[in-house]
Amino acid sequence: MKATFVTLFFAAGAFAQTIPTLPVPKTQSTAFDSSFKFSPEQIELGQIWPELAGSLETILNFDRSQLAHGGPSQDSFYKLNNQPNSSQPRSPGQVLKVEHVTDPASWNIPAKTALSRFIYTTTNANGTLIPASAYILWPWTAKEINGTTEGKAPALLWSHGTSGFFADGSPSAHRSLFYGNIMPFTRSGWLRGVNTSWDGSYVPHQYQNRLANAFDSLFALRAARSIFPDLITDEYVNVGHSQGGSTAWGVSELLAENSLNMFQDLENGYLGSVIFAPGINTLYSAPEVIGAWVAKDLALMYLDFKLSDWLSPLGIDRTELLTQVQGGQFVNEVLFLANITEVLNPAWNDSWYAAAYTEYTNPGNRPYKAPMILFQGDEDQGTGPHMLALSTFESTCEKHYSGSFEFVTLAGVAHFPSMDSSRRLWLQWIEDRFNAKPVSSDQCTNTTLNSFLPTSSYQKYSTSFS
Repeated sequence: MKATFVTLFFAAGAFAQTIPTLPVPKTQSTAFDSSFKFSPEQIELGQIWPELAGSLETILNFDRSQLAHGGPSQDSFYKLNNQPNSSQPRSPGQVLKVEHVTDPASWNIPAKTALSRFIYTTTNANGTLIPASAYILWPWTAKEINGTTEGKAPALLWSHGTSGFFADGSPSAHRSLFYGNIMPFTRSGWLRGVNTSWDGSYVPHQYQNRLANAFDSLFALRAARSIFPDLITDEYVNVGHSQGGSTAWGVSELLAENSLNMFQDLENGYLGSVIFAPGINTLYSAPEVIGAWVAKDLALMYLDFKLSDWLSPLGIDRTELLTQVQGGQFVNEVLFLANITEVLNPAWNDSWYAAAYTEYTNPGNRPYKAPMILFQGDEDQGTGPHMLALSTFESTCEKHYSGSFEFVTLAGVAHFPSMDSSRRLWLQWIEDRFNAKPVSSDQCTNTTLNSFLPTSSYQKYSTSFS
């Protein structure tokens, strides 16, 4: 399918599917070289045995070989020089740094697409001003709106899924932008590609925080409009997958509330939201996998929280090891699921913090800005996420109905394939919004999309490496 639909911006991240039984990773042939090896001290710190060390090194070397310009830790674009107080930014959505045309040679993006990168200001959940990075993927030709482009490309605001906790795990730094060809025109930036702020302080990532991620998304759009006012439309469709699905849902909630009039400049151009497999109650579905990330997040947000409140001594040591190697999502999964002893404090979910984390990460059960459409596979980590998403949709519509909201169950579909399997529908849905066509219903509706052939006939997951 031609990827000529829209311009795209960065937004926040998403929790990807956790596989209960992980296969042993195989060495991949790449054209780039990375030769990381654990030191004896790191092996002792993480209590990792030779087979586990070999698996983790395979993953780390593959991940590092896929970083454009060595990733944010080495790419000078992501560096902000210390600035005096008089020249520091004062408001969110302010542009700090721009590459109007980024050399695409280091990225494996589709032929005849162009790339722009920028760094801008956003806020975390408590309102602290911080820097973030974003990018735009430009099509060869812009999609026509009602027969004319008027010299501008219609815009999608895209929120990506979880690829890691650290800056070097960011999709924007990945040669194939993490999603490869799953999304034909959308690619994501990274909400915390910038490690150090303009004053030299460390920039933490409030992982899965619905408000923080939604702020990142909307302020990226504001910044992009200021950089390219003559190239992108004021109208936009809001899209996200997994953690980014929760972010996209959060964007609609922020726009619906807008109690502080923070986003008046972005309200009128909003055309709707497309949500894929949003992360809901992810902490409880995979606490061993994301416990370390969440604990680091909570330790930054709550001064009285200690890593030992959630993690065992082994869990704390492996969190330190993960930090040392700046491991991405799969490194994290293998490291924390390869348990020789428990990595969690057995009483972790008895604490106040578990409920607090779920409250500020879960979307739904609030007013939203319509229209919205949500695609959810019924084989996404079994039936759990599907039922969670459906029940959240139903309770939101019952208590906070705010206009058209469609829930589409994808029969026989897992987490990432939710985008591939429903592509025909959401491409048309987006095009209809830009062409000002009315939605099929102004109510909450629940439908099911079945496959043309029996589901057993189809490739279940994408297995290729870019």
